[in-house]
Amino acid sequence: MAKVSIIIPTYNLCNMLCETIQSVLNQTEKDLEIIVVDDGSTDETANAVKRIGDSRIKYFYKDNGGTPAARNYGLERANGEFIAFLDHDDLYPKDFIEKMTAALENNPEYGLAYGELDIILPDGRKKRDFAGGFQKSGYLVIDCFKEGFVHTSSSVMRRSALSDCRYDEQLRQSYEDADFFLRLALKIKFIFVPDVRGIRREHYDNLSVKVGVKPTRILVLERFYNILGGKNVVPKKIAYKKLSNACRKVAKYYLKENMRKASISIYKKAIKYNPADLRLYKELFSAFMIRKETCPNWQMPESLGLPVAPKAEI
Repeated sequence: MAKVSIIIPTYNLCNMLCETIQSVLNQTEKDLEIIVVDDGSTDETANAVKRIGDSRIKYFYKDNGGTPAARNYGLERANGEFIAFLDHDDLYPKDFIEKMTAALENNPEYGLAYGELDIILPDGRKKRDFAGGFQKSGYLVIDCFKEGFVHTSSSVMRRSALSDCRYDEQLRQSYEDADFFLRLALKIKFIFVPDVRGIRREHYDNLSVKVGVKPTRILVLERFYNILGGKNVVPKKIAYKKLSNACRKVAKYYLKENMRKASISIYKKAIKYNPADLRLYKELFSAFMIRKETCPNWQMPESLGLPVAPKAEI
């Protein structure tokens, strides 16, 4: 059994994937396994992984089902005491796993360690993400609800913390990370590790770039607050302000895209959550003034039910 399992879901990005895998193999912590879940790639991913030739790499191919399903698939095959999910285009600095697991070993009351990110832009420039400015440790449900500052590729968690928590496979292309960390935050304490940072590489093929802004962000927050227990922790005033702001962000995107029906609908929802926000009325008026509707058949997605994930024991 390996000490740490690093699960890397991938789809048609073999060149960057190999660099990502190499950043794991270069870790100062050597007691690890790398679980590559190929989510239906049609490029040279399988051959590229095999050419690396390290016994710690376990390659699995499955039919395309989206990132949440691929992560769950890898989790069911992981043997490590600690679990990390690494995106196929991101990197670890050499001491990332060592420092993250040390933080958890030295603080047994915490279930997840997280840090910040260095972001490499497509033109090679770097910028830093500062974890929403929080850098806190403890039960962070309210903070995660407000800001969503924990990143997949800059966190490591105990296997035991995931005994009844999986990624929601309904959220195939958006906001699955925010949902996952919110649900974890209800159960366990998070510890901030200040002296090591994950590395995110932004590029045109980033899923987050392609997805854009969707009402899924609203549905995830509403479900967490109303159905999954958030109401018992997050004060109503904070929750409604966050929900209103989430609605406004989506509505502004639709307004920009001249989606009259969509923007009006979601601005009304934003106002319902926070009627004192005067900006919303001005922007709603602008939505009514759209003359050329680009998506007349738009419909608000249905509310999310309970998270959908495989029923299996870790």
